[in-house]
Amino acid sequence: MLLDNWLAQRAQTCPDRPAVAADGRSLDYATLEAEAVATARRLAAKGVRRDSLVALTMPAGIDCAIALHALIKLGAVICPLDPRQSAEELERALAGERPALTIAAHADLDGPEADMPLLGEHDLDATCTRVLTSGTAGSPRPVPLTYGNHLWSAVGSAFNLGVDPDDRWLCCAPLFHVSGLTILMRSAIYGTSAVVHDGFDVDRVAESLERDGITIVSLVTTMLTRLLDAGAAIERPRAILVGGGPVPDEVLSEALALGATVVQTYGLTEACSQVTTLAPAEAERKRGSAGRPLLTTHVRIADGEILVQGPTVAPGAADVDGWLHTGDSGRIDSEGFLWVEGRRDDMIVTGGENVTPEEVEDVLTAHPDVAEAAVVGRPDPDWQNAVVAVVVARDGGLLEPDDLRSWCDSRLAPFKVPKRFELVEQLPRTASGKLRRAALR
Repeated sequence: MLLDNWLAQRAQTCPDRPAVAADGRSLDYATLEAEAVATARRLAAKGVRRDSLVALTMPAGIDCAIALHALIKLGAVICPLDPRQSAEELERALAGERPALTIAAHADLDGPEADMPLLGEHDLDATCTRVLTSGTAGSPRPVPLTYGNHLWSAVGSAFNLGVDPDDRWLCCAPLFHVSGLTILMRSAIYGTSAVVHDGFDVDRVAESLERDGITIVSLVTTMLTRLLDAGAAIERPRAILVGGGPVPDEVLSEALALGATVVQTYGLTEACSQVTTLAPAEAERKRGSAGRPLLTTHVRIADGEILVQGPTVAPGAADVDGWLHTGDSGRIDSEGFLWVEGRRDDMIVTGGENVTPEEVEDVLTAHPDVAEAAVVGRPDPDWQNAVVAVVVARDGGLLEPDDLRSWCDSRLAPFKVPKRFELVEQLPRTASGKLRRAALR
């Protein structure tokens, strides 16, 4: 199947509609199309052709969006990378391949234009992007995602959340991460607007929620928690998607009590972002669930592991039967809703008992003086693995391990109570805000 270039199609059908906004600038679809065409011809003059690997290390913003769509018009394979990485890290991320071009700044988009035709349509099976995994389960790995993967991801999300022509989806996740990149992609497919921030700043996001008419925003738990602490107007968007792992119940309760529509989502790079997302209408009734599978996506549980099948799964990521083994544990209830329980390799076996880190973390973050908590197992001669809690105090307050132990004693079975409490200023996280649990072990 061939797919029309979605930016060109939107420039014809809704030329005056806002397409992307960032740093005080806004481009409508006609202008974004014109900028992308001119930029594509300049990149072609630099030698970029169909299937050329291009490293995109620009900060998130208007120029990055233009570069992305220009490269799509050339049929290049786009490899978005963290601009903060060292040259050695970038080389590893490219898996030893030499890119035809590295685009790091606006100057890399300048130059003469080549007089050549651009691609007006794309094969759904052709590789569009090569995105690194977040690295929470080890070193980041490049995952090739096709035009079809991006299209079906957008279609599935649309059938679940709905699409309003006036939607403005706030992207404060990195564009080199699949959760941020797909916001730009699906906004162009829908003909809606993406509001792009270069990273998460709680005050800036709070201001954007007040001023920019944001209707949807994608966050991780730490971002939502900070917005709650800042008193942000989280009730304004019609949907707040929270991914990156289960959200503590007290955080969900606080947000829902303020009138916010918080829906948990479960996804991964190999499935082009969302796999399941709770529908806004179920935000309260199914609080804590990650929702039902999106349209065209199938999910099942095998030996406690979440398996995914469907057209959003990256080529080569599935087994011979077409199922992607996620490495995540979970369950599906009688109504078909997925409940994510964490990484299978995060399970702590202590004294012959199994402890799920998220259960202990939920108890700890319910403590009024705890801002964040992470629980891991560390080798122990008596327990095989000892349950260890790493805790961040709220607002720079003081916490006593004995107080935390007493708090857990009254709420958890004895074998689940951490043997050790460590107090830190912050937890190690990836650029997208996911907990780097392996770094704590």
